[in-house]
Amino acid sequence: MTQASEHLDALAADLRELRHDAGSPSFAEIVVRVARLRTERGVAPAAARPGRTTVYDAFRDGRRRLDTELVLDIVRALGGDDDAVAAWEVRCRRAAAADPRPAPVDTLPDAPLDAPTDAPSPGETPVYGSEGEGRAPDPPRRPRSGSDLLLVVLGAIGLNLLGRLVVDALGLPLHLDMTGTATAAVLLGPWWGALVGALTNGLGSVLAGGLSWAFAPVNVAGALVWGYGVHRFGMARTIPRYFGLSLLAGVACTLVAVPIVLSVDAVTGHGTDDVISSAADVLGLFVVAVVSINLLISLADKVLAGAVALTVVECLPRERRPDVPWLGEISSRR
Repeated sequence: MTQASEHLDALAADLRELRHDAGSPSFAEIVVRVARLRTERGVAPAAARPGRTTVYDAFRDGRRRLDTELVLDIVRALGGDDDAVAAWEVRCRRAAAADPRPAPVDTLPDAPLDAPTDAPSPGETPVYGSEGEGRAPDPPRRPRSGSDLLLVVLGAIGLNLLGRLVVDALGLPLHLDMTGTATAAVLLGPWWGALVGALTNGLGSVLAGGLSWAFAPVNVAGALVWGYGVHRFGMARTIPRYFGLSLLAGVACTLVAVPIVLSVDAVTGHGTDDVISSAADVLGLFVVAVVSINLLISLADKVLAGAVALTVVECLPRERRPDVPWLGEISSRR
């Protein structure tokens, strides 16, 4: 190994460590950050964005050349301050001086930013972790077959019905009939979750009678909030965002449920009826009691449902998870 190669491998190892310390952002995310930094410096947007493969290559051992400016922008994108950037520049210049060949131009073939994995292009060597352990590229997400979709839908409906059985058996002032709805919405998307919710309420009416069918819009509303929140608005990037999304689902469900509850004078055959009645006696205002009790119960219920969905997804292998920015893939790479 030449002296230049040793310098470059040391730089790559330290760059991987810097990425690890910054929370292991994906290479696509680093591309976005570098492009933003360059745009802020006045570089035209079309020229500001480096190739994802090029960014990946900066972290790889076995390099023979180095794009110093790109490395410095990566350091900035990973949170390095001016002193850190200056120190990296000195190291890069020393490594470049050991190999007089010109640095590569940052125009390698690119991969789309929404690519589902940070795996390298064919023929590239996988990146190794900052502490020397080998880590293979994350596997690509598997396309969902019809049997996969059916399995998720049936499992989610079963999860909803199980929650209802638990509530009825224990007389809890909760619902727990949207745990499967949340899981399907997060895994498959909003309208799959809505299908699970509607089917759950339909089956609930057939199996147990009552007004379950009338509350199908509530289940659908929760599914749309969870599904669009995760799949369109990136609300599963962090725990606080995801927690807030579950609270938002609780509010949405309350807005849909309250008119239905009022239309039947809060006689739904559910354990919440007694709670609402007691609150109405205390407050003296029936409508206020319905709204306040329904909101409190809905918030707790949807946080629990969201937590179940989160647990299910986190237990799945990466290739089975939703094809969206997911908190499990940012906080840890399993």
